[in-house]
Amino acid sequence: MVPHALPLLVATDTAELLRGTTIAVATVVVLVLAIGVIAFVVLFRRGGDRGIRGTSSQSALESRAASLLVTLDDRVREADYELGFAVAQFGAAASRDFASALAEARGQLTEAFRLGQQRDDVSATADHVRRRITLQMTALCEQALAKLDRFDTAFTERRRSEVGAAETAQQLRARLTAVRLRQTTAQDTVAELATTYVESAVKAARHHLDTASTTLDESETALDAAAPGISPTGVNAVTDTLRAAATALHRADRAVSAAESAVNELAQADAAVTRMRADSASDLLEARVARETAPDPTSGARIVTAIAANKRALEQTAPASGVLHDPFEQLALLGDAAAELDTALATARNQQQRFEHARAAYQGTLVAARSQISVVHELVGRSGASARARTRLAEAERQLMIAEAETDPVEALDAIRRSVTHARDADALARY
Repeated sequence: MVPHALPLLVATDTAELLRGTTIAVATVVVLVLAIGVIAFVVLFRRGGDRGIRGTSSQSALESRAASLLVTLDDRVREADYELGFAVAQFGAAASRDFASALAEARGQLTEAFRLGQQRDDVSATADHVRRRITLQMTALCEQALAKLDRFDTAFTERRRSEVGAAETAQQLRARLTAVRLRQTTAQDTVAELATTYVESAVKAARHHLDTASTTLDESETALDAAAPGISPTGVNAVTDTLRAAATALHRADRAVSAAESAVNELAQADAAVTRMRADSASDLLEARVARETAPDPTSGARIVTAIAANKRALEQTAPASGVLHDPFEQLALLGDAAAELDTALATARNQQQRFEHARAAYQGTLVAARSQISVVHELVGRSGASARARTRLAEAERQLMIAEAETDPVEALDAIRRSVTHARDADALARY
């Protein structure tokens, strides 16, 4: 296991501040749609139906909405880094309003992504519906960007007169030391895992650690550059340099955390593969009985096909001594085969049996969904991605939340499988 970083003042303040705004995020996500609708109605009351009957083509409107979505998504990611520096420089209390504004902006971004998914699902012939949704997305993005712009300006002005540079630099040095220790420990763990897993399975963790190494060096270089200019009376010349150091350090911290998560996901995936293999073997016994009592030839043929798919999945995921493996790839094989068998046996199972099989399949699929979503997040953060890729990613996250909150195991399994599907689509679009 990778040890946690030593508790530090700034990290603690940031965590407490983020926990304090988590409830606000949930509330904002629920209310943003209502706010957007009200704003939309006000717009039309002021200008009649000119918004829908204007001269702008739907293609131009959708292009602008896509651009705003990408811009806002990137700004929210950057604002996360900015919040960490604001807490370090001004304290948690002084940064609380910024944290709340960021929570609201993130909620508006989430709603804009949901609307984008809804628009993509609308028939191409429903132009008036697509236009209305696109305008709502645009309004939400513009409101959120304006909110973040106001705080950027406010922080810039405040930093011009900030005189706590010495304390800020000291806190950043302490955090730098702690993150480097975590990075070193994670590197040792990944090197050990490379003797068990194929390179593709540890590639994400390696990439995160490489990113951490680079950004830690950048942070240390910036801190060294700021040191000569820090004095009790004159700090204006180093504020921007300290901000660069804090931003790089925050990126490094996140990269190490991502590497630690990737390591934990490997262990979870391995355990899920073991469970799913046992469940698949049991399901095959059930399927063979159902094949003999199928109500019609079509149902029987579907069961036969599903049995063959599950047998292949079991063969391809069988453990072999000394052979490196990829548990995420194995989960995908077993999950797809299980879904095919579930469909084939749906009519033969009673409700209790469906619940039991759904609960068994859920955990493995949950690990696969979280892993896929994590990969796409890294892709977007590393090289950017289109609005469509980000929209699919947002929908995958939304379906994951639905699955985790669902009490009906069958509905939860359906939702988590939808999450996997959207995450795969997002991955393909992000790499395109």
